[in-house]
Amino acid sequence: MSQARDRGASGGIYNPVTLRLYDAGVLGLTNRLIWRCPTATMVEHYRSHAGRSHLDVGPGTGYFLERIDSPSLTLLDLNASCLAAAADRAGHGRSIASLQQSFFDPLPREHSFDSIGLNFLLHCIPSHEKWDRLSQLRGHLRPGGTIFGSTLIPDPETATLAARALNSTYNKLGVFGNADDTMDELENALRGYTEVSTRRVGQVALFSARRPQEDHT
Repeated sequence: MSQARDRGASGGIYNPVTLRLYDAGVLGLTNRLIWRCPTATMVEHYRSHAGRSHLDVGPGTGYFLERIDSPSLTLLDLNASCLAAAADRAGHGRSIASLQQSFFDPLPREHSFDSIGLNFLLHCIPSHEKWDRLSQLRGHLRPGGTIFGSTLIPDPETATLAARALNSTYNKLGVFGNADDTMDELENALRGYTEVSTRRVGQVALFSARRPQEDHT
């Protein structure tokens, strides 16, 4: 799969320089002032759902991974800079593996995890096939395992002018691919799971769901 299909233009903008700015710019300012979802809320979401063996798809700088207790981490991203930054930040004192591949590329069948995290990833992917892939990842969760994460799905009724303008600009630049994303699509993608939870905090949709204990797919 091409990187363009995987993450739009966003995959190419992450390099050692921009990654150093990401935490302060996005997690420090944009989340609080524009998207109106404090990063602390997202950290708590991560802490409450991460399992002992955790796969993180699109790990970014490793900010959230550094704040969870999972002893075994697997990182998946097309971008080598992201993988290196996240592994360096989160890998101390625990087992860590990296997979440099597309979100859409199949994982080996033997790969299974207690949790799978997708934080601020889905809104970067323009293809609507992302919802099918979110559903398919159930097969790589152990029975009772949790998939969770966050994605930007702006609410026309509550989004500020600044939020609408920034989201529109990022879509025009190809950094985002969420112009047509809806909460219904997210919820439909999680129908094969159980204990599904979706909630909006500001313009951010937080979600979690479990693989059923008796799921043999």
